[in-house]
Amino acid sequence: MRRLDIDFEGELNPDQLAAVTSPCDRPALVLAGAGSGKTRTLTYRVAWLISECGLSPREIMLLTFTNKAASQMLARICALTGREAREFWGGTFHSLGNRFLRIEAEAAGLSPNFTILDSDDSESLIKASASEIFPSYFADKDNPRPKLLRDIISYARNTRSAVRDAMADRFSWLESPYGDIEEIAEYYAEKKRAANSCDFDDLLELWYVLLRDNPEILQKYSERFKNILVDEYQDTNKLQSDILDMLASHGRISAVGDDAQCIYSWRGAEIGNILEFRDRYPAAHIYKIERNYRSTPQILAFANSILAEMDSDEAYRKTLVPARGGFEKPFVIRAMDGVSQARRVCDAISELVSAGRCSYSDIAVLYRSHFQAMDMQLQLQQRSIPFAITSGLKFFEQAHVKDVVAQLKFAANPRDSVSFMRFARFLPKVGEKTAAKIFFKIAETAKKRGIGEVEALSHRDVLAKVPSAARGAFALMAADLSKISKSLDAMKAAGATARPPAAPAQADFFDEMISDGGGAEAAQPPGPAAVPPSGPKEAVRLACSGWYRDAMKTAYEDWEDRCQDFDSLFEYASRFAGMEDFLANVTLEISEAESSQPADSSDRVRLMTVHQAKGLEFPVVFLISAADGLFPTKRSIDDGDVDEERRLFYVAATRAMDYLVISYPRVSVVGGNYEMREPSRFLQGVDPSLYTVSE
Repeated sequence: MRRLDIDFEGELNPDQLAAVTSPCDRPALVLAGAGSGKTRTLTYRVAWLISECGLSPREIMLLTFTNKAASQMLARICALTGREAREFWGGTFHSLGNRFLRIEAEAAGLSPNFTILDSDDSESLIKASASEIFPSYFADKDNPRPKLLRDIISYARNTRSAVRDAMADRFSWLESPYGDIEEIAEYYAEKKRAANSCDFDDLLELWYVLLRDNPEILQKYSERFKNILVDEYQDTNKLQSDILDMLASHGRISAVGDDAQCIYSWRGAEIGNILEFRDRYPAAHIYKIERNYRSTPQILAFANSILAEMDSDEAYRKTLVPARGGFEKPFVIRAMDGVSQARRVCDAISELVSAGRCSYSDIAVLYRSHFQAMDMQLQLQQRSIPFAITSGLKFFEQAHVKDVVAQLKFAANPRDSVSFMRFARFLPKVGEKTAAKIFFKIAETAKKRGIGEVEALSHRDVLAKVPSAARGAFALMAADLSKISKSLDAMKAAGATARPPAAPAQADFFDEMISDGGGAEAAQPPGPAAVPPSGPKEAVRLACSGWYRDAMKTAYEDWEDRCQDFDSLFEYASRFAGMEDFLANVTLEISEAESSQPADSSDRVRLMTVHQAKGLEFPVVFLISAADGLFPTKRSIDDGDVDEERRLFYVAATRAMDYLVISYPRVSVVGGNYEMREPSRFLQGVDPSLYTVSE
């Protein structure tokens, strides 16, 4: 095969060139720091294998994690080599697994025309499987709902662990017997095979099993793919790494990744895959790419300092070196609370845009968890600053927030059938029609017995309409709604019709909490922290706990993260003295969010979690809520394992190109109570000379 007309030495820096031109017959681990040209290195490596090692495109396997990344990478390779994309075995792990199984369908016990179940299809089939084996399975409130069942089974398969171990590792709060879930998983697998269908996990698991159990098939593909390249290797899980180890038993593998950006253990990514690469491939050589083309020297000095305290093998240590000039040091904003933080970030955004330093679309506001973005959303809305949320729905549009608000609406107005129908769906065996019948009976019983609708919830006539499997949960729900209703009655009796106290009382509140007086902000109204003696906050607290909180545990894998949203909801409720005002404003916030965005969505501030921001870059990055207990999370601190949180903090900092601003509140709400906050331990570990503090 003819050599390609590419000036490798002229088009690559020395680190990239060393990785690209590494021996074709030896394993290589390329540690590519953030913004160092990882994709460029990979594409030129493919070109080198074709031009200098004599490989044909069909002898190269290229794996990555997203369809977008795969498409971009193949497009660059084709432009560089002049070859067509169809000549390469390139794509995501799942797309190549699908391609493999189509070819080897008979050996896998499939027909080549097998269908692939999407997430909804998979969830429906798991639900049907569970119901067929255990007819009353979902009547037990301790058993996981179908989506969570799917998540448990998927996690076990991708980590190649038993369901029992997967539950202990990732779903320890569940009380459901693991033996039942194992039976459901087995029956679910049988139903898929009978239907000649696969879910996404099958595309990997069946690929692995075929290679493991059929030496002749393994040999065929191992001999065919003379070199295997893997992008984002730090994100591989146990199943993916085992597939790679079998295919690359010849040792001709180039793994490209960054252990400092391994942030997906919660979905099965195994950092040991990259840290133990040399154990599995003793002949491997490690190449480091440390020249960063993205960020200013000041931002990189800050980012390097974040990782300085992390214990790591010297062979893996990297120091990002700037390839461009600088602007300013990162800024750190010390805010009083979430509202103050949002105001000051919005002030900074407005100043940057009005000064012509950037446009709205150049700006990203990052946070550890979605619940931390509520005040930012509200403040951006009030300022008419266009924004888009890429990490999920707007705060008040989230399902669990709407569920809680629906309970409050029903307690305030028991004739609200829409609200009742919304939260009643969490009851076992209660669908739309059954919920409608129960609601009609509530109204009928209240009128007939001369009692209120909330009181009627516990009447025997109403309970008789509730499916037997749901009566226990219904009784708990009725008791909680009764407590909420009594809380509203007490609030009205107290005459709570005024707005929260004025600034002097608010300043007194913080002066007592902050020993140093709180600086200039202590004299300013800190918003939600000024809690009136009575108001909707107690009703909100009741609605966020009790039966609904328990129901979430079996409905959502991320139920703990969702529960953190309730702290934000409680804080928001604290700004109102009456339930009517609170509920009206919630509705108005949703309405304004829907109508306030311009038709042209291109020029907007982006709001997203740090996890969502990985792989992206922005001229301006604001990292908010960088306080201990928020980032790193309280859970990671309690578990004594904050290494992944540190890596995530590093990822956040390295998204910034020109400006990096980090902020944290000194007071926030936890479980309905106000707590003092310290700056993130990761921020405290950075040399103070590397950033500028803004009080």
